[in-house]
Amino acid sequence: MAKKPPVELPTGIEVHGNSIRIAFSYMGVRYRETLGLSPNKQNLMFASRKREAILYDIRIGVFKYLEHFPESKHAYNTSRNEPLNKLANQYLESREPDVRSATLIRYRLALVNFLNAYGKTKRCHTLCARSLVAIKSKFINGRGARTVNRELVTVNAFLTWLHKLEYVDKNLSNVLTRLKETEVEINPFSKTEISLAISQCNHLQHKNAILVLVYTGIRLGELCALAWEDVDFENERILVRRSADNKRLLKTTKTDTERYVDLLPPALEALKTQRLLTYDYPCNKYKVELADKSYRTDTIRFVFNPNAVRKSQNGHNFCGKRTFPKIWQRACEEAKIPYRNIHQLRHTYASWLITHANVNLSYLAKQMGHANINMIIKVYGKWLEQSNKKESLRVWNELRKAFDE
Repeated sequence: MAKKPPVELPTGIEVHGNSIRIAFSYMGVRYRETLGLSPNKQNLMFASRKREAILYDIRIGVFKYLEHFPESKHAYNTSRNEPLNKLANQYLESREPDVRSATLIRYRLALVNFLNAYGKTKRCHTLCARSLVAIKSKFINGRGARTVNRELVTVNAFLTWLHKLEYVDKNLSNVLTRLKETEVEINPFSKTEISLAISQCNHLQHKNAILVLVYTGIRLGELCALAWEDVDFENERILVRRSADNKRLLKTTKTDTERYVDLLPPALEALKTQRLLTYDYPCNKYKVELADKSYRTDTIRFVFNPNAVRKSQNGHNFCGKRTFPKIWQRACEEAKIPYRNIHQLRHTYASWLITHANVNLSYLAKQMGHANINMIIKVYGKWLEQSNKKESLRVWNELRKAFDE
């Protein structure tokens, strides 16, 4: 009697003892898993189909070792198979104790934009220099270089975290490089333009807010959070000690420091006028988020209160950051002057003081809430050059006087 030929084994299927074994490569490592099935024709067909399903899952980045081989010793060493959206949430949770809620929102948005470009369901083992470079143009997606670069800080910190926790072999944070940014656009308003725009404001509170912005240089969030308890009429100054974010939450200032800002006469008069509108409102208690994520409670009355405009005591007691930009845009359009966003009022204050008042740069930096004069020099270099020319003429005139004596 002739000997029965051996059963032909499908690709990647082996017989180990009396059991079928599947062989496949995953993340550059060769694995063999025993199924515990005898090598008959039906079981071999099942093993072949199972291997095909495994290879497909690996190819599209959704392979889960634990699901296919729950009893395997390899099933519990699958950290590099975690989906990126799950790891992004873990990263944000790890940062939550260290950053403010508004900062955490920015981090989340940056990672959402990154994962939308890369593929939120992809696994961390798919990350490599080539895969990151391949999605860079999609991540940029026509957005401004400054916005992209801010988000890259968060994305690269996430990539560093993945390497630190051994989800990836290499630190890929140097792959997505920063874009070249154009210089900050500084386009200050003239005195005439400011007057024309203010003349188109429909409410006295709106006029007062614009005057305070342009004659103090404070940030928009700082204006919204300004309270009467911070205004010192006797010494003609305000204490800037909190800011409002886009969600009407209060926090300390951008640099987490308080500062006094001197009131130029137009700003002082605007606040005196505004006092007639909102000074008599009752005090309320508000939570202010601190740098360490703790809170203090301020009992205050806000200078710019939306109830002064709508003649109601309902809703919020301080203006949101979206209120005044809309008012300013409408005022510019009705005044028929070239529109520039409301942040240019801060630039207007700085450029006026540099070009017309020959201001001391250290004083200006303190007024605007900068830690030192470096930002002043970086942003307002053009106006500093003009000021230096005037200073040169002044110095020569002083020297001539001295020589004539």
